[in-house]
Amino acid sequence: MSAETTAQAGIGSFYGQRAAEVDGVRPGEVSIHEGLTRAGLRHARDRGALAMAVPVAPQDAPVSIQPLMTVVRDIARECVSSAFSLWSQRMVVQYAARASHSEFPRDELLGRLVDVDLVGSTGLGTPMAHLLGAGPLTVSFRRERDSIVLNGRVNWASNLFPPNFILVTGAGDETGDPLIVAIPGDSPGIGIAPYPELLALQATGSSTVFLRDVTIPAANVVSVDFAGFLRGVRPVFLLLQSSLCWGLTAASLAAARGAIRGVNESFADDLSALHARLSELSERALTFGECPDAAVRPMRDFVQLRHEFAALAGEATRLDAAVQGGRGYATRCATARRFREAAFLPVQAPTEGQLRWELSHSV
Repeated sequence: MSAETTAQAGIGSFYGQRAAEVDGVRPGEVSIHEGLTRAGLRHARDRGALAMAVPVAPQDAPVSIQPLMTVVRDIARECVSSAFSLWSQRMVVQYAARASHSEFPRDELLGRLVDVDLVGSTGLGTPMAHLLGAGPLTVSFRRERDSIVLNGRVNWASNLFPPNFILVTGAGDETGDPLIVAIPGDSPGIGIAPYPELLALQATGSSTVFLRDVTIPAANVVSVDFAGFLRGVRPVFLLLQSSLCWGLTAASLAAARGAIRGVNESFADDLSALHARLSELSERALTFGECPDAAVRPMRDFVQLRHEFAALAGEATRLDAAVQGGRGYATRCATARRFREAAFLPVQAPTEGQLRWELSHSV
C-alpha cells in the first residue's frame, strides 16, 4: 500500500473521537495541549501523511499534493485544531525541503520533523504580507561572525511547545535584503507570551514570540532569496489552508442536511446552493493541487481559492447553526465547535483583509 493510500485509510475517525477533548483544553494546560498535538501529529506520521509529496531536492519541480490535501480535509472534517497543527508541521517540512542555503542542515531537520521529534511552527504570515507590500517585517537581524542575531517579535505562531520546536520566519536588516531563518525553540532569548484564551483551536499552542538577541548559527538560514522562497512555498501554503476550509465546510453541510425537515425545509435551497459551491471549489482545489506552482498558474488563482473557501466555510457553519436550533447553541456540541472554528478563518494569515487587499491589487 502506498504512503498516500495508507494516510487516507480512515484517518479522520481518530480525530473525531478526540475532537471534544481537544476543544476542551484551557489556556494554562500547556502540557495537555502539547500531548494532544503531538499525539495527533504522530497519528498522521504513522499513516505517512508527513512524508507525502515532500520534494527530494530543493530545486525539484513541484509535485502533486492532492493526496495530502484530502488528508488535511478529512482531519478538518472532524477537528480543525488537529488539522491546523498538521498544516503547520507539514509547512515547516516544506520549508526545510525547499531550503536553498548550502549549509542548512536539511536532511537532519527533515528527519526530525517527519518523525515528530521536533514540532514545526510556521511564522511566515507577516513575511508574506511584507512581500506583497502590505506591512513591515517585525524581526531584524545582524551578522556576527558565523552567527545571526535576531530581535523583534513574531506576532502569531502555533505549535509553540518549548523546547522541542523550530520556528521559521523572515528577518530584515538595514541593507534591505531579508532572510528566511529557522529558530530552534530552545535558543536563549526566545520568549513566548502567555497563551491567550481563544474561541477555538486552543490546543494549537498559539501565541506571540519575542526574540531578544537570539543567536542562531548562520547555517540556520533557510534562504537568502526571500522573495523567491516565499513565492515557491506559497501555493502549497494556501492550498492546505483551503483544505482546512474544505473539511470544515463538508462537515457543516453534512450536519445541516440531517436537520432539513419540518420548518427547516425552507433552508433546502440554501443547502443545495452551498453544496454546489463546495463541489466547484473542491474540483478547482484538486486541479490546482496537481501542480502547485505559481510559475504555471497565477498566484492570484491560489489566493482567490483560499478567499472563497474561507467565505464558504463561514456560510456553511452559519447554516448548520440555524437548522440545528437550540441544541446547536450548547457550547460543547459539534455545531458550536465548528462555528467557533470558522470564526478563526478570517483572522488566519493571510487574513480576510489581506486576501481582499491582494486580490484588489492583482490582475
